[in-house]
Amino acid sequence: MNNIIEDQIDECCSSAARATKSRHNIFIQIWLKAYRYLYQWNERRKTANTLSRLNSDQLKDIGLSRDDIKRDYSRPFWR
Repeated sequence: MNNIIEDQIDECCSSAARATKSRHNIFIQIWLKAYRYLYQWNERRKTANTLSRLNSDQLKDIGLSRDDIKRDYSRPFWR
């Protein structure tokens, strides 16, 4: 009889542990996704700042214009 009760307790605890672990995994996934978005946004911001310091001739050499920079690098991080 004790073995049956112990098995039920073990099964209950293991399912609770699995639920807690999956909850932690969801939070980790959300955190990593937010981190990736912010990292990409920061990289675009740094690139736009670097490109904005170039003069028109330098931009022409790499095939860009000021309008291209404004259009491509002024998007918010969630887009």
